[in-house]
Parts: sequence; structure tokens; C-alpha cells
Amino acid sequence: MMAVKRMSLAEKLKKLRDRQNWSQDTLASMMNLHRSTISRFENGRSVPTYQTLLQFAEIFKIDKDYLLGELNQGDFSQVEPGFLTKETLENPDLAIIYELLQKEPELKKALVELHLMAPKRRAFYADMIASLVRANKRHRDKI
Repeated sequence: MMAVKRMSLAEKLKKLRDRQNWSQDTLASMMNLHRSTISRFENGRSVPTYQTLLQFAEIFKIDKDYLLGELNQGDFSQVEPGFLTKETLENPDLAIIYELLQKEPELKKALVELHLMAPKRRAFYADMIASLVRANKRHRDKI
């Protein structure tokens, strides 16, 4: 029987962040932490608190048990690439958006930055994006 390599919490956090194509600075901003704190978590020099792990799970949209298992000495049999996602893509619009974000990493980065903006600024840019898409549709319909 072949042994399954168990990832450390530090490895899981780094892999999750890399999978989103986020910098440590971006993740730190999202969590209201300093970048060096993220670095210490990813290098195994520091262990996040329970509340911080819950926040990681929420931000990465994964089941908290994927991260908490190590702290609880629980089941480590979770094998990559299967993170336990909290959201399903049953909604066809979400499936289309997910596919678009996979194909357009720059758009994904821009949307993360949009998420980090102040609410009024975010609303302004979201409205601008929606206006550009509507203008493109009108132009395309005329052709």
C-alpha cells in the first residue's frame, strides 16, 4: 500500500493562495493582516489561530475542516487537487464566470483588486464595467 503524502498546513495555505494567483500582499489585505504574517504562516514559522483559519476557509471558499484537520489531529487523507469547495457551480451563470476567470487570469486579478476597494469606488468601477459591456452589446447588435 502506497503512503499518501500529507501536506502541512503551511503547504496547504501556500497552495491555496497560489491557486488563486494572489500575492501575499493581496491575501494579507483581504485578511487585514501584514504580508509578513502570511509569509510566516506559509513557511511554518507561525501557526494561525482558530479564527484566522476560519477566515482563510471563508476567503478561499473551502471547507474549514481541510485546514482545521491538522490542528485537531484529524483526517489528513485529503489528496490534491480536491479542495473541499463550499460553493457549487449549479448556477449556470457562476459556471460561466468561473470558466472565464480560469481563462483570463488578468481579469481575475483585477476583480480581486476591485473587491479590495472602498465600497463607493468599487460601485463606481462595477457600474463602469457594466456600462462597457452594455455598450459592446448594443454595438454588436447593430452589426
